[in-house]
Order: sequence, then structure tokens, then C-alpha cells
Amino acid sequence: MKTGLPVRWSITRPALAPTGSSALGWALAALAALAMVAVPAPLNLLAIPAIAVGVACVRAPAVPPVLLVASVPIQAVGAVAVSGVQLTATKAALAASAGALLLHLVTRRDSLRWSSVLVPYGAYLLVMVASLYRAQELRPGIAEIYRWSVAFFALVVVLYGIRSRRAALAIPVAIGAGVLLQAGSGAVQSLQALGPASFAVVGGLTRAYGTFGKPNTYGAYLELSVPLLLAVAMWSTGVLRDRLRRYRLTRLRGMLASRPDRIGLFRAGALALWMGGTALAGLLGIILSFSRGAWLGTAAGLLAMVLASVHRAPVLRAGLAVVAALAVLAVGMRYAPPAIQERYEQLVSQVRLFDARRVIVTDENFAAVERMAHWQTGVAMFEANPFLGVGVGNFNVRFREFHIHPGFPNSAGHAHNYYIHAAAETGVFGLAAYLWLIGTAFAISLRAARTAPDSLGRAFGVGSVGMTAGLMVHNIVENLHVLSLGIHLAAIWALAAMALHDPPWHEPAETGGGTSSL
Repeated sequence: MKTGLPVRWSITRPALAPTGSSALGWALAALAALAMVAVPAPLNLLAIPAIAVGVACVRAPAVPPVLLVASVPIQAVGAVAVSGVQLTATKAALAASAGALLLHLVTRRDSLRWSSVLVPYGAYLLVMVASLYRAQELRPGIAEIYRWSVAFFALVVVLYGIRSRRAALAIPVAIGAGVLLQAGSGAVQSLQALGPASFAVVGGLTRAYGTFGKPNTYGAYLELSVPLLLAVAMWSTGVLRDRLRRYRLTRLRGMLASRPDRIGLFRAGALALWMGGTALAGLLGIILSFSRGAWLGTAAGLLAMVLASVHRAPVLRAGLAVVAALAVLAVGMRYAPPAIQERYEQLVSQVRLFDARRVIVTDENFAAVERMAHWQTGVAMFEANPFLGVGVGNFNVRFREFHIHPGFPNSAGHAHNYYIHAAAETGVFGLAAYLWLIGTAFAISLRAARTAPDSLGRAFGVGSVGMTAGLMVHNIVENLHVLSLGIHLAAIWALAAMALHDPPWHEPAETGGGTSSL
């Protein structure tokens, strides 16, 4: 399997002088000002931030990818309905990114970057389009194709826009801000028991849900963020050590001579504190989500990060890591609060396979039977349409036709297992394309973790390995490709892909961090 960034090509149009970019910025500002007058209130108030965002996107290629990533955790905040269409932060960032990318390609000579992960992405999209032939309803299918197309576009935007170390670090910094927001709001929701009755757990707590509205999606966002934050925190700690050593040497020459290193030391310390603090906040949020899938995925992701970081005696260290993890889990569950013990026992009970048709539903087994009934319904759809499935987006549409348990005649929204869900909707071709996608992404991430030419690239690789492993495991019991989480995945995969071959942030004589080991 080929991985990395084997191909680059350039737009051959002549680059404009800096004044050309400024002219575009002023033209965009003028259009926004005109819209402020022409568009009725209160929507015209959006023209003011639109001016700043538009000019920033035109002048700096790194702004669009950072905006896309930052919009994921706040997409439902402040959404506005216009003519029956929900305008969200993510849609606004997407429109700005598309316009900025077009302008950059027309007016500049920056190269488009290629990654092998784009191939399975495109293949999966093509299978989705082909599966519409089997769909009873086209609208949900088109909506699902749109969601995956946005993730594909986000990958292209990040590959194109990240062209410096500062831009690359802006991605995890923005993710850290989203994690801190979600962890803080989730802690308040859980400790103050603000969630609905269905989110209640023992001990007077409720499951945290943040701005996502659902604990499982909330836990998934944090689970897919923490590995990168931890990896960059470890890298920045190494940079901090290097900066401190350098500052101690230059400080002997006086305050003025040591000023650059003092500033570098402060920046490295701030970054290490931010990355480490937001990672710990994310772990707390995952616990308070009481999402069993997120717990399982986080454990798998952290273990994968340990294994990806091991270069000597990997088998022995892997065995020791597994034994240690099991020991900690066993001891931790013994002394954990009752609420956590109960969720853990439910998780263990739900990994057992059984025939849901022969089980009487009770309060104790409701969740396990519902999950298994959805799995078996998805399998029934696949068996009836093995090549292209029932059509992308049509799992819910066809659920009543294939449901296997009378107690669950309506779909919960997905098959509670994305592999089964993909097979049910897009058949064996879709499942193969999806497995190709995550397999390629994992291979790129692992290779970056081991062979990237600089320590920052290896940190991105390790974080991407942890995120991808968590995705693979959590998708056994959930569907994580919802609510624009695909943008989040694509951005981190793009960082890992860029880390492999002459990364744009790599400096041959880099100061600080260049010799830091992860």
C-alpha cells in the first residue's frame, strides 16, 4: 500500500504581486460592506465579521483550514434558519474556505498537495453515488454524500493551506480550544445534573453532552481530539526542555543577549501548558460522558499511541503495555465510583453476541438488545442487497422492512456499528472502500509516527495513530461519521500525511524542537 505524499503539482498561472492579494482583500471588504446595506437586519450584522474573515482567508492560506476545524464543536451554536436552511458555523467556514481556495488557485502559484488517502476517499464517494441506484429516497442519500464530500474537501484544504510550523500548530491549538469548551460545559452539565432524565446516572450525575446534544457524539469528539493533544503536548515538553537549556547558556551573556531565547522559552511553556491542560480536560470530559464506546475507543487509542512510539523491542513492550493496562483497568474498576462501575459492566455485557429475536426485553437488557437488533437488521439489509446495499442514507428508510425484533420497529438513526451500517447501505463495495480508507489513513499515520523527518511530524503521526485506532474501535458500537466529525478526522490525517515527505514546517536548521524526541 502506497502512503504519504508521492505527487505534487503546481498551478502554472503567474503569481500576483502582494498588491494583487491586497486588492482582492479590499474588493471582498467592499462587497461585504455592500451586503451590510442590502441584506435586511439582523443578518446584515454578519457582514462585519465577514469582512475580517474574508480578508484573512484571502491573505493567509492557513486561515480556512483552522476555521473549518474550529467550527466543528460550535456548529450548532448560534445557527440561523434562512428560507428553511440552517446556516451553521461549519457551513459558513466551508463557504469561506471554498471561496478562498478558488481565489488562491487563480491568483497564486502555491502547489496543490496530493496524498494517497484521497484515493479511497474518492472511491467511497463513487460507491455511494452508485448505491443511489438502489435507494428508495434520494434526499437522505444526497445528504450523506454531501457530508462525506465536505470531509474530502476539508482534507484538500488542510493539505493546501498548511505551509509553516505556526500554521500546522494552529490546528491542534484550535482543537484544544474546542475541547476546553466542551469539557467545561460538559462538567457543568454533569455535576449540576442539567441533562434530561434519560441522561441520568447514579450518584446524582447526568451524562455530559456539551454543545453536541448527545453524550455519545460529545464523547466521540473528545476521544478523537485527545490523542493529538497528548502527542503535541509531549513534543512541546521536549521543545521546552531544549529552550530552557539554551536560555541558561545565553542568560550568562546578559538579559539583552538572552531576550530571543527568553521569548522562545515563554512560548514553548505556554504551548506545553495549553496542550497538556486541554488534553487532561478532554480526558475528564470523556469520563463524564459515560459513553462506553468513547471509553473503549480512548483506551484503544492510547494503547496504539504507546505501540507507535516504541522503536525497540516492540513486542515485549506491547505485551507489558497490555498487561499494565488490564491491571490498571481491573484495579480501577474495583475502586471506581458506582456510576462508572455500572457503565463498565454494561459495556462488557454488550460485547457478547446473541440472537436478539429470542430475547425478551427488560429494563436491564434494553440497551444490549436494541444494539444487537440494529446489528442484525443491518446484516439482513446487506444479505438482501450484497453488492450496493439498500442505498446510501437509506438505512432508516428501509428499517421497518427489515427489522428483526418487534420491540424495535423504528431505527435509532444508524446500525450502532458503522461497518455494518456501511455494508447495509453501500454493500460489499462500499464496505471494502471504507476499510481501504481507514486502513490507508492508519498506515500513513503509523509511518509518520516512525519515519517522519522531524519530531513535530512524528508527534502528528502518533496523535493520528491514536485517533484512528479510537475511530476503528468506537465504530464497532457507533457511527462517528456524523455532525461534521469527518472534518476533524480529515484535518488530523492531513497533518500526518504532510509529515512524511518534506513537511512544510520542517526547517533543516530548526531551533528548539528539532532535536526533541517524542
